[in-house]
Amino acid sequence: MSPREWHRTITDQTYLISTARTQLPHDFVQTVFEDPSVYWAKAISPENMQLMLDNSCTLGLYTKNSKPSAGNQTRPIPIGIARIITDYVTFAYLTDVYVHSDYRGLGLGRWLIGCCREVMEDMPELRRVMLMTSSAHAKRFYREEMGLQILEQGTNGLVAMSGRKEDLKAVGQKEGSNNPASAE
Repeated sequence: MSPREWHRTITDQTYLISTARTQLPHDFVQTVFEDPSVYWAKAISPENMQLMLDNSCTLGLYTKNSKPSAGNQTRPIPIGIARIITDYVTFAYLTDVYVHSDYRGLGLGRWLIGCCREVMEDMPELRRVMLMTSSAHAKRFYREEMGLQILEQGTNGLVAMSGRKEDLKAVGQKEGSNNPASAE
């Protein structure tokens, strides 16, 4: 799959979402996995990090502030991720969704999920999208933003949510103005 990008400006700050694997620093992902809000994950070895990222579609969320790097070039600053474990044809499992606390409340998480939805809608024979969550807010959010429904709830409150390509498209059509690609 070729890398994709989306851009959005909110109150004079430009943000970028990209699927480019070379854009996302592994140390940022490790930091995310150590964050208490990402309670289901933990830091992993550099080798396993590389393997994990090579075998999934990861959308990085960045600010486009100037941050000098080697060669005097600027590099976007990572502030969030969403990872899709997929075969790019029939199945997608959404996991590791994160937006840094300093950037929450700006609609960036909704935008990030909208971009994930767009990636999934482009899968030619998508049969099923799944995720696991336990919070009431997340259950409501993924129902509204992706059309997912609860399949089963475990005794610990963890639920599996699932939907089909038609569910994703229905949400996208209903929210035509929220199309990630149309946002500048």
